[in-house]
Amino acid sequence: ASVVPSLSLGLSLSSPHLPPGSLDAFMRCMLVSRISRRVLAEHHLALSKSLGTNSLNHPEDPHVGIIYTALNLSDSIDKCVALLHGRPHDIVDEIGESVPNRGWPEVIVDGHIDTKFSYIREHLEYIIFELLKNAITATGLDHRSSPNLPPIRATIVLGKNDVRVRISDQGGGLSSARIKSPSDLFSFSHIRNATRMDDAWLGALRSASSRGVKATENTPMAD
Repeated sequence: ASVVPSLSLGLSLSSPHLPPGSLDAFMRCMLVSRISRRVLAEHHLALSKSLGTNSLNHPEDPHVGIIYTALNLSDSIDKCVALLHGRPHDIVDEIGESVPNRGWPEVIVDGHIDTKFSYIREHLEYIIFELLKNAITATGLDHRSSPNLPPIRATIVLGKNDVRVRISDQGGGLSSARIKSPSDLFSFSHIRNATRMDDAWLGALRSASSRGVKATENTPMAD
């Protein structure tokens, strides 16, 4: 539980001593390796637990190990929305005001809503949860003086060889003066993202690394 916040703290403290490109390359390689090992371990344990059973015969939730062979994307989105609505303190802490008093922005799911495909459900739902949380937070901030919040739209598109989800909101976009390029947004280095060196941020990381943190309900700790 303490690995991810400890890692984040180490990144912040080492940023002044490493070029951003080198730090980003190291982190991408390390995280891919960590996630790969975790997937292999969890898949092995799940297969061992189901030894002697045929989980594909469960029409409601067919899976092989941790891979769900008929993952309903629309259901996963609805599940993440329900989790967010059940945890208003997460959003209120970031916005600094009582969003639930104005209601939550509606999340509209459209497109190929009956799409099912094979994937690791926990990974997918962690990503969707965080994207929706960002969308809700930005919408609340950008419309703090409005009595009603505009809806968020999750569009599912089924292609010939892939499945895509687009989450659209009216949260104002990336308007921070600190973000001058995509490299700034997706970099691990504080040189490209100075907020990582704020005293409050470092203090929160030290606290989290000492006590450990748990991931979003129903999902593993993502990297």
